[in-house]
Amino acid sequence: MRQRRSIFRWAILTIAATLVATACSAAATTAPTKAPTAATQAPTTAASPKASPLPGTKVFSVAFTNPGISGSVFLAALDVLRSQGYTIDTPKIESSELVVQGVAGGQFAFGSSANNAVLAAVEKGANIRLVVTYVNNEWTLYALNSIKGCADLAGKKLAIHSEGAVSTAMVKNYVSTKCPGTQPKYVVIPGSENRVQALLANQIDASPVELGDAVTLDLKASDRYHLLSNFAGDLPNLQATSDYVNGAWAKANPGSVVAVVSAVLEQFRKVAGNPAYLRSITEKFAPEAVVKETIDAATKKYVDLKMFPVNGGLTEENLAYTAKFFGPKPDGIGTTTRLMPVSEFADLSYLKLALEALGTK
Repeated sequence: MRQRRSIFRWAILTIAATLVATACSAAATTAPTKAPTAATQAPTTAASPKASPLPGTKVFSVAFTNPGISGSVFLAALDVLRSQGYTIDTPKIESSELVVQGVAGGQFAFGSSANNAVLAAVEKGANIRLVVTYVNNEWTLYALNSIKGCADLAGKKLAIHSEGAVSTAMVKNYVSTKCPGTQPKYVVIPGSENRVQALLANQIDASPVELGDAVTLDLKASDRYHLLSNFAGDLPNLQATSDYVNGAWAKANPGSVVAVVSAVLEQFRKVAGNPAYLRSITEKFAPEAVVKETIDAATKKYVDLKMFPVNGGLTEENLAYTAKFFGPKPDGIGTTTRLMPVSEFADLSYLKLALEALGTK
């Protein structure tokens, strides 16, 4: 029995020493600008957090675009961490591309935005890894009632968030597959809620909108606008948006990454079956997304459709599908010029550690 205990203690100490050595080596590395090596693509750690505390920092920043109802969940998770002694800045950035650029350059530790922008940056050499779902695919395409089908978008003002937004990728995939050759007049209006206001003011003819904003259109303007495409239904395996991390920073601070992922999972589970809670955190962390007349219906729809996956959402299978969707033509839409292996743009080891600690549901 004593011999077994000695062997067990030796194994624990060996794992801890390996983690510390890895973290120290990574800490000396600046934010990457070149393509990741095979070593950086390997899982960060396979050790259980119970074996030894993982190294990390409690001071970092997380960048967002317009958070909306979906972003309020991530913001609530970060707020819980602040109550535990973390100092976390949450700057709002104009576009998904700028968030990715900031995370790749080390300006932000974490980002939260479109996965297509992440894959494009990784292919160009950025060291970024997806770690947990931001929200399940919540995008829809709304258009004037006179636009009966895809081909009717020709020459119409179709507002998008930005050229690199994941909703833009889905819109252009819809057009290229449903009505090849059709050329809408694309105009850029950042923010789903702002595009809804443009629709209500008759300034544009069609737009991709988030689930919560779709409720606003259904209740306020169903006589003028209708659902042209439900991307969640058409592309159920596509991971559209995720929370991601600078790879070098994650190597130096694995405990911080696991803490963030765990906090997100705990919020996903608090939201499950509880639209009142989702409304409360939206009112607190994303008040600009609250429309008094529709917030109850919107939060109920998010909960009913299980938009926040209690086990984190990301899997090898749906990430492989996502890489193919954003991959080279003709199988993909051409965001990347080659089919990206999952290990190059995602690291599920942090999610695995968080689920080991919290349990799966």
